[in-house]
Amino acid sequence: MSNNLNYCDKHKCNKELILNCRWECKKCISESLKNGSNQHEEVSLKNLLSMKVKNAHIPLDLKNKDLNNFLFTDEEDGKRVDRAKRYMKQIVEKKTHLNLMINGPTGVGKSHIAVGILKYCYELNYFRNSIGYSTSFGLASKVIATWNNPDLNEEDVLKEYTEIDLLVIDDLGYDDMGKKAEIINKIIYRRHENQKSTIITSNLKADQVLEYMDHRTRSRFLSYLYSYIQIDTEDFRLKRI
Repeated sequence: MSNNLNYCDKHKCNKELILNCRWECKKCISESLKNGSNQHEEVSLKNLLSMKVKNAHIPLDLKNKDLNNFLFTDEEDGKRVDRAKRYMKQIVEKKTHLNLMINGPTGVGKSHIAVGILKYCYELNYFRNSIGYSTSFGLASKVIATWNNPDLNEEDVLKEYTEIDLLVIDDLGYDDMGKKAEIINKIIYRRHENQKSTIITSNLKADQVLEYMDHRTRSRFLSYLYSYIQIDTEDFRLKRI
């Protein structure tokens, strides 16, 4: 180690006189500024994600869920999470819209994975894009609520949900038949026209979800279907009993 106060042992270089008052190593200053900038950027991104999650209408019981805290019960669960990450990477790397289906019985983590994907897009520097969440029933009900209310506009609601870059439609097929099914089909179809990515979760099997869609919507949805994730494990909540 050098005894010279004007020498930087870390970078093996001479220090320079800064503002005619002290000797500093420029490389040390650069590293310090970079570390401070990284810390500031990390805080900013966390705040941005928090704001995006709030605006996405993710329910309270799912707000803390992500792909890092998904409870693995077997090796297949790990593969499912890996497939979910690959789905998001494909969207980011290829700059295209892709669809995903997550199927399985109640309580196996479908919504957890779907919300985890919404958050994972920010880990992939996909910051500028909008995210959204709604149950299929809630989405259809929101549109129907405009029909007899002069203060609400159906087209405004449809536009909101067909222009979100990445939308989760949760629990498709649960109490959303008839007119509600027509609304959901319209939203899925318009999202395809707008080149937006859609994630569908359902207790129904994949072929039943496709039967739920009308022919035109099914054809468009399948043309950009990345994959489907089938989960057949036991209800997490029953395992705690």
